[in-house]
Amino acid sequence: MKMIFRDHQLSDLIGFVYSGVNAADAAQDFLHRIRENCAGLLASGRDALVPIILDGENAWEYYDRNGRPFFRELYKRIQDDPAMEALTVSEAFARIEAEPLDHVFPGSWINANFDVWIGAEEDNKSWRLLLDARKAFEAATGVSEEKRRLAREELFIAEGSDWNWWYGPEHHSENRIEFDQIYREHLANVYRALGLTTPAELSHPILRIQADETHTAPHGLITPTINGIVDSYFEWLGAGVYQVDQRSGSMHGKKAPVKAVRYGAGAGKVYLLVDFEQDPGTLRGLQIIAEVAGKNGGPVKKLTVALDAGHAFVVSGIGDAAYHSVMEMAIPAEEGLNRVRLSFWQDGLPIQAVPPQDYLEITEPPGWSA
Repeated sequence: MKMIFRDHQLSDLIGFVYSGVNAADAAQDFLHRIRENCAGLLASGRDALVPIILDGENAWEYYDRNGRPFFRELYKRIQDDPAMEALTVSEAFARIEAEPLDHVFPGSWINANFDVWIGAEEDNKSWRLLLDARKAFEAATGVSEEKRRLAREELFIAEGSDWNWWYGPEHHSENRIEFDQIYREHLANVYRALGLTTPAELSHPILRIQADETHTAPHGLITPTINGIVDSYFEWLGAGVYQVDQRSGSMHGKKAPVKAVRYGAGAGKVYLLVDFEQDPGTLRGLQIIAEVAGKNGGPVKKLTVALDAGHAFVVSGIGDAAYHSVMEMAIPAEEGLNRVRLSFWQDGLPIQAVPPQDYLEITEPPGWSA
């Protein structure tokens, strides 16, 4: 048996970060990381194999044009680099000499254990209900082969571990309630296919933890002073609020540096406030890139701000920024619908995007040009 192992960081960058980054910058950053990671092995005279393994169905709907610009940038740069080549897994196995393993540590790709999938009350109930269905399937008699086939298919679907990705405290999705319902329906279908009475417990939700609301849209004109301080309760009163879920959303990873983002528009500008989870003075080399896109696919305006010793300064773009207790930014924008997003970089590497996918929308408020 031949095996390759997933690079957690590289695959998560594609799955959850690069959708909020310019295609050329994302491709350049990705290949730079690969070169840096492989430098030691290449220096020894050996070829380096870098497996990129991710959930193929999750990422691309959040990318610009379903990821086509990113793919074109990435593969063009690979094609232009004589030292790098893109391979399928079978091609890689044919080229790279395998090293023998006498054992594989039991665990998952997260923290080398099974904590995400077992242990919490919701997780344990999910597995118990699955075990009950499996026992019922194995004990069923007098069932036609066609009905047994249907029951087996439903059982196999329910045995996929990703159902338990959403149970327990680790991850959140706006669709957790639907996932819970669909999972229980698959278990119920096992009993139905076998002609057995469906347990009443399957009619009750497994979910016990309800996530707080994370997003409130703007509802009025704002014209805050860009000084890095919330001068009064009313200054950002009409702004939208995007509260970052510190349980990581659907991406399992390190704690995000951003706690919340407030955003809105007025006086011909888009305004942003970033509330950090920690003192930005401790985030060495942090850069913030704000992108404002106009309606109907208009040009994207960018403002890049860097933090140095706890003070903000504009690196590029048109706009204002200041940091004291919070980061405040103002960017000139067009009338009408504006969409805005932020990406956060450290030492030239992307570490977070808000929102993780797509843009936050700002509808033209009353008194826009006031």
